[in-house]
Amino acid sequence: MDLKSLSEDQVQRLLQSLKKCVKAIPNDTPIIGRIKDDTPVVDFENHIEYILHRYRNNIDNTRFSLHIRFKETNEQLIRVDINNGTHINPDGEKIHQNHMHIYKYIDGLRKDSYAHDLPDEINDIESLFSTLVQFLEYSNTEDYPN
Repeated sequence: MDLKSLSEDQVQRLLQSLKKCVKAIPNDTPIIGRIKDDTPVVDFENHIEYILHRYRNNIDNTRFSLHIRFKETNEQLIRVDINNGTHINPDGEKIHQNHMHIYKYIDGLRKDSYAHDLPDEINDIESLFSTLVQFLEYSNTEDYPN
C-alpha cells in the first residue's frame, strides 16, 4: 500500500481497521493551558505505524485538534479541528470552524486540503478530552492497554 497515493477505498479501510495505542495517552495533562503530545499507534492488520497527536491552544482551551498521522510520511489519515476558524476547500467551499479532514489524494494538493463537517458521531466538542473519546471511537483506535 502506497501511503503517498491512497485511494478513497483504502482510506476508508484504514479508518475502519482496528488501531491500538502502543502506550497510554498521557493523562497528566493540565486542565487549562497548552497540550501538545504524541502517542504511537499501530494497525497490526495493515502493518502501519501512526502517531496520535493532541494539540490544545495555550490561551484558548476551546481551540484544539486531534490527528492520526502516518509515522512514515507524517501525512494525516484523519484530523479534527475545533474552533480553529473557517476552512476554505480548494474548490472554494467554506466549512465551519469545527470540522474534520480525512486523507484525500489529489495530485498536487496536500492530503488534508479538503475539510468536511463533523460527523454526527463527534458531537461532544466542549473539551479536548470529551472529543478525544469520540475521535478514538470514530477512528476505531483503542487506548492502551485495551
